[in-house]
Amino acid sequence: MGIIKRQSLKTSIVNYVGVLIGVVFFVFVFPHIVSEEYLGLIGLLQNLTFILVSLPMLGLAHVLLRFYSVWKNGETTKHFNAFSLLIMGIALLLFALAYLLLKTPIINTYKTHSALFLPYYFLIIPLVVIQAYSQYFEIYAMVKLRVAVPAFLREIGTRVLLITLVYLFAYQWLSEKQFVYGLVLVYIITFIILIVYTVKRLDFKASQPMAYLHDKAFKSHMIYGGGMLFLTVFNNVTNFLDSIILPAYLGLGALGIYLRPLVLGQMIQVPYRAISLISIPIIREAIVENNMQKVNSLNKDIAINLFLIGSFLFCLLVSNVDHIFSLFPAKYVVAKQVLYIIATGRLLDMAFGLNSEILNYSKYYKYIILFSCIMMALTITLNVLLIPIYGMNGAAMAVSVSLIVFNLLKTWMIYQKFHFHCFSKHYITLIIISIAVIGLLHMIPTIPFLSNHMFLNPFLNIVFKGCIGAFLFLIPTYLFNISPDMNDFIKLVISGKILKGGHKMEEL
Repeated sequence: MGIIKRQSLKTSIVNYVGVLIGVVFFVFVFPHIVSEEYLGLIGLLQNLTFILVSLPMLGLAHVLLRFYSVWKNGETTKHFNAFSLLIMGIALLLFALAYLLLKTPIINTYKTHSALFLPYYFLIIPLVVIQAYSQYFEIYAMVKLRVAVPAFLREIGTRVLLITLVYLFAYQWLSEKQFVYGLVLVYIITFIILIVYTVKRLDFKASQPMAYLHDKAFKSHMIYGGGMLFLTVFNNVTNFLDSIILPAYLGLGALGIYLRPLVLGQMIQVPYRAISLISIPIIREAIVENNMQKVNSLNKDIAINLFLIGSFLFCLLVSNVDHIFSLFPAKYVVAKQVLYIIATGRLLDMAFGLNSEILNYSKYYKYIILFSCIMMALTITLNVLLIPIYGMNGAAMAVSVSLIVFNLLKTWMIYQKFHFHCFSKHYITLIIISIAVIGLLHMIPTIPFLSNHMFLNPFLNIVFKGCIGAFLFLIPTYLFNISPDMNDFIKLVISGKILKGGHKMEEL
């Protein structure tokens, strides 16, 4: 378990540093140096890529993740890697052809409100190719229990390069065309580094792709991969559809504004992404061994930890909304409600624990495919109905409502099939503490640390409230022993071991 804790800690640190970089620059700095239309263009290119990339991947990365632990013969892994890379290449060629053939409807969708996107619509093709292979190599690193470096490249490396690119454009060292093409170059650079890492350090090998066709489990693997293909398509559409539909109705400028509070609200889920990545192989192996008691225990422990961290971040976020939006240009205030809606949805998502991971790697994985289809249909319907009426708020409501319904369905199915859930009495205690902390923090007036300073004064107020909020939140959660893991960590900090280096990694 030592490697799990080490990789989880490293990945958590990387994710938080990445989020910090993203928040400082992409959320707060860029709106002051780049127009919201260009910010919307970046968001549309990225989100279209995230939706479309699952199609040519064909669920093959999920097959590797699901069956790697039972492939005792290393030759099988090599054959499967070669087979996957070959089939994905063919699928990517077909995708590129289909995308080019759909030029007219794509152009017509965005020409009225988002004409800036039209000259660059074809860049989706190289971006999808890069992301498809990048995700496969990341999954390979995951099954090797080495997720820190890929996370660093994704969360920090890519962001640093994008920040450099935006500054070069903002100060007119790059033309618009060079800037947009540079987005593709950024992903090419990190992709090459990822390939070198997996080949040199993780011993990635691929050979004899046709040999995999003779594997006796080939058919069952492909059936599972097909199910995962549908699942990822449904999930990606659900997660990014709001950013695809919004510019068609309201324009790239509206998307550029909408994405700032969207990112802030999603910050709450950073611990979920870090912990779930390293927990997936353990859950998978426990399910293969039919050790559902271990799965139940792991799910409960992680769920309460995630809800605790999420509640803490939620309290600090919603208590500082006015200060946060004072850091944006004045026109961004129209998206204030988006932050409340998205943050609430993401917090509730964390509260349901690892329900997706449990269903994904059990024999009942087909149910999550069904639920994901329902969620996608609900998301599409809500976006189409709510955006024309409520604008950005409608897009945020569509995301959060569909996410909550999805989690309720998954939790119900897990309880029906395995007779356990992740909830406990500590959830109620956490909710009461959170409400009390938010109420108390809202009573604190704005303090003019530096009068009329447009940046430092709001920032200092956020820090001030954050320190008080941490004190108000952590003391009762510690006294009520809501999370034994969190209490053990606090004791380790209080003892001084973690600062003096006198602790073992296994103690974390």
